[in-house]
Amino acid sequence: MKFIPLIIRNVLRNKIRTLFTGSSIAMSLFLVVLLYSFLMIQDEILEATKPYNRIMVTNVQGLTGNLPIAYLDRIRKMDEVRSAIPFSWFGGRYREETIPFAQFGTDSKYVTDVLQEYKVPDDQLDAWQADKTGCVVGALIAKNKGWKIGDKIPLKGDIYPVDLELTVRGIYDGDSTVDREQLWFHFEYMDEALKAKQQPMAGNAGIVMLRAKSGPIMPELMEKIDKQFASSDAPVRAMTEKEFQQSFMEMMGSVKFFINVISGIVVFSLLIVAGNTMAMALRERTREVAVLKAIGFGRGTILGMVLCEAVIIGLLGGVAGALGAKLLFATVDFSRWLTGFGFLYVPWRTALLGLVLAGFIGLASGIIPAWRAAQLSVVDGLRKIV
Repeated sequence: MKFIPLIIRNVLRNKIRTLFTGSSIAMSLFLVVLLYSFLMIQDEILEATKPYNRIMVTNVQGLTGNLPIAYLDRIRKMDEVRSAIPFSWFGGRYREETIPFAQFGTDSKYVTDVLQEYKVPDDQLDAWQADKTGCVVGALIAKNKGWKIGDKIPLKGDIYPVDLELTVRGIYDGDSTVDREQLWFHFEYMDEALKAKQQPMAGNAGIVMLRAKSGPIMPELMEKIDKQFASSDAPVRAMTEKEFQQSFMEMMGSVKFFINVISGIVVFSLLIVAGNTMAMALRERTREVAVLKAIGFGRGTILGMVLCEAVIIGLLGGVAGALGAKLLFATVDFSRWLTGFGFLYVPWRTALLGLVLAGFIGLASGIIPAWRAAQLSVVDGLRKIV
């Protein structure tokens, strides 16, 4: 502990260099922490959905295939099914916005039974069920877009060649694992509009989401659903909600693999930057190290001091980058500007992991310079300067 003031003085000796090195570590770790937060949040959300025993049914070819709405009643009549709803993506454009938010046609009578963690006040749910053109929106997207009960929401069809004029009748909420940026409307409203234009897309449920009566029967139920429609014109694939979400990740490629590769490259680059900084710092202090050894500082002491200096520089960047990311996403709502980012936050375990990584970068970058400083002889140190 008695050498701490000397170590701090060495860290602050060249403030500009320390600032630049710490900043490079901070910015890089900020990126790494965000990437790993995305992965961890997906795991947390999937874990939170397990108790609800939900199964997703799609066409065997995926979301691009047709899933007749008539399948819904046949699935509901199965003894193992507690409740089921259609969940059909609309993807309409709202006013001048070019990026659509999540919009689903569903069944207002059963949706809160299947999606239990999504909370809609009873009076608002009743009002939605009574209004054919009504809709329910998430609390977060309602806040960001300034929607209130009774507001009109015009959606211009992009995927489907129909426009919808919706009225907000309810606002749902939930905990941090609930996607509060969705809009739900009556499936029948969209389907009738498609039928009026004699569109072939009419009658397509897109997805049937169901809730099984218990978890242990889910494998048997999924097999039963697959067999039920295997010989039909539109065979289906039933999967758990976790498998369904993971299929989206597979569509995006091996996201986890690329995140690991990118993070590895970032860490390696930081090691080079931090290592170069420590090498420069020790090269400038060769004479000072020789003098310290001449007055009695041992090799272990020199080694420890240099390593501590490197770790402190790494941790300074880690505090700014990892803990800064945690603070930033805890205080700023980025979904105001970027639709779909309402779920993103930085878990504490990710932030602490970033801090540990910063300490490791500092330690690893200082090993070679510290070893060379510890092995330097007094004569060689003084001769090099002279």
